[in-house]
Amino acid sequence: MAAIGKKQALAVAPDITTAKAVVLRGPSRGKAGGYKAPDFTVWVRNRIEGIRAHLALYTNPNSTTYRRWAESARQAAIAMGRDGEHCGRILASLSRAYIKDRKVLPINPYGGWKESMLADEELANEIRKYLQELGKFITAEKLVEFLAREDIMEKHGIETKISLSTARNYLNELGYRFRVEKKGQYSDGHEREDIVYYRDEVYLPALKGFQDRSFVFEPDGSVITLSLPARVRRTVIWYHDESIFYAHDRRQNYWYHKDAPVTPYRKGEGVSFMVADYFSADFGWLRTQDGEPAAR
Repeated sequence: MAAIGKKQALAVAPDITTAKAVVLRGPSRGKAGGYKAPDFTVWVRNRIEGIRAHLALYTNPNSTTYRRWAESARQAAIAMGRDGEHCGRILASLSRAYIKDRKVLPINPYGGWKESMLADEELANEIRKYLQELGKFITAEKLVEFLAREDIMEKHGIETKISLSTARNYLNELGYRFRVEKKGQYSDGHEREDIVYYRDEVYLPALKGFQDRSFVFEPDGSVITLSLPARVRRTVIWYHDESIFYAHDRRQNYWYHKDAPVTPYRKGEGVSFMVADYFSADFGWLRTQDGEPAAR
């Protein structure tokens, strides 16, 4: 008989007696009797359950795939919600390797089953912690860089760098959505009791008194002049025009967790830059005496 390769050997069907002898359980409790629950990751546990299902289908006389190794593997893979052909072949190899050496556990290949790295709960928790540290500055690029760190790759057995599209899928899988932040109540202090009192009881009455001695400019451009008593001068009202620009005003979309609470927000964030000027309906923008540069 010609020699067969290692991969072929893993796919060769074992005899029924050998397959039946496989016991999938944790370490013994000793004198107390019974067995401890095995401390497997979700990924390994899923594969072990796949091996269990495969061997049960192969060794149980009541199974429709009894004594049919490859067909049993395909059916077990389908029962796990996987592709019957591709994942069935992988499951057959895992089962054969486990029968040969009970100390060998499936190793997460991160992609061999089209499985997300997030199936590893320990890694998923590390990613969640990292994203929480980033706060609202989460990006797919930063997640790619995090999973490409030497210490992370070595700790979790990651062999290749993920793509940006995969990173975005992981963020969605973890509950994050790239959208404009949901805004709660606007909190800028304009409705404070003392400010409302000053506006209604001091500022607006004073402005009304000035307007009574000012020209009125209609929307059509016409001007209504006033007949003022002797020695009462016309009032020219100058308004202060002010705009404030913030360093972080431009960015509106972030990765937010879908269950993140809505919180009150402040107007703008980061370093600010103020642009201010004065203008009136009578003379326009405030200028210097020579009329050239703006008086800012």
